[in-house]
Amino acid sequence: MFGKFKCLLGISLTLISLNSLAAELSLTLKEFLKNVSENNLSIKSEQATLEASQAKSIGINLPPPMLALSQMRDARGSANNLEISQTIPFPSKLSNDHSARKFEAKAQTASFSAFKSEILANARQIYVFTWLNQERVKFLRERKDIIQQHLKLSRASARSDSFLKIHVLKAESDLDLLDNEILETEQMTRENQIRLAEFSRKDPATYLPTLLEPPLSPIPTLSEISNPMQLETKRLGVESLKARETEAKASWFPDINLRYREAGGGTVQMEKYNEVMIGITLPFVYFWEPHAASKSASAERYKGEVEFSKEQLRIDSRKATLLSKVESLKKEILQINEKLLPRAEKRMHLIRNIAPRDMESLQDHRDSMEAFPVLKLKALELRVQFEAAIAELASFTSTEVSP
Repeated sequence: MFGKFKCLLGISLTLISLNSLAAELSLTLKEFLKNVSENNLSIKSEQATLEASQAKSIGINLPPPMLALSQMRDARGSANNLEISQTIPFPSKLSNDHSARKFEAKAQTASFSAFKSEILANARQIYVFTWLNQERVKFLRERKDIIQQHLKLSRASARSDSFLKIHVLKAESDLDLLDNEILETEQMTRENQIRLAEFSRKDPATYLPTLLEPPLSPIPTLSEISNPMQLETKRLGVESLKARETEAKASWFPDINLRYREAGGGTVQMEKYNEVMIGITLPFVYFWEPHAASKSASAERYKGEVEFSKEQLRIDSRKATLLSKVESLKKEILQINEKLLPRAEKRMHLIRNIAPRDMESLQDHRDSMEAFPVLKLKALELRVQFEAAIAELASFTSTEVSP
């Protein structure tokens, strides 16, 4: 009696541990995206780039002052000298350099938002693809069971009919091909699981989550994709180039040099004295240098404007294409789920009660039984296309994609 109790206790503990393991391995889309947002190394690297850019935008870029100490010594004694000098660029150079760095930091902020949106959109797509492959394996096995049941009926009727024997051979070949398709899909699922581990910084050798069905992704509204961060990055980059152009045009103006010098006083013959000097640079003497800098900055600004217009046209065209595509795919998915699948299921239940007697009825039996899982596979294929288009649209959102 005690032995039976220990056995039952062991079985109960095993079931509890298996249930706990299953609970730990199950993963929702929201949980996965949260892991990616917090742990993805590419996002962390881009965050460091953003912080570096923001640090560079602080303050004005004044050349550091120079402090010089010298000592003069001869037979009569020695004297110590002190000199402090500072170069001050023309004020518009300083202001435009600071403005350019501020725009560069803002552009990097927009670039980070766009990058994070793209990472999360890709992560969402991979999650959905992995779940779809898991479902595909189920439907393929369902179809395999149907073919196996059909083979039993066919073999019973094919003993004396050569055409029915050919039908059986074809069904057997289809079954073998289906086994290969199941193996291929399982391998694709495993590869996707490894990609999930890479995105969320998990150990790919032990990361084997069972993904829960994600909701059908909503189609973004026009307002959500009206001003994507990719385009904002380009626009702010152009503003930075405009500031650099204005700064380059100011290279014709002189910089100011300030110098204070204190020397002498060490001997009777050398009295102590102070010297103050104000000087300016003469950049127009070598006129070709500021001219070249100005022309180069103007060319860079023009190139930035062209790249901005080019990117705007590309994104607008791509958004229009994707919006049309997702609307069409959603209609197809609803058509299959709401009309075709219920009819196929009804037909499958009806055909089960009819015993096939000849070649035609056997073929009808197989077609009717297979139609249901085949349509479910077709719905999955449409879902793949739909989610891929939605993921690309999500990368064009005006703000970060929230987990």
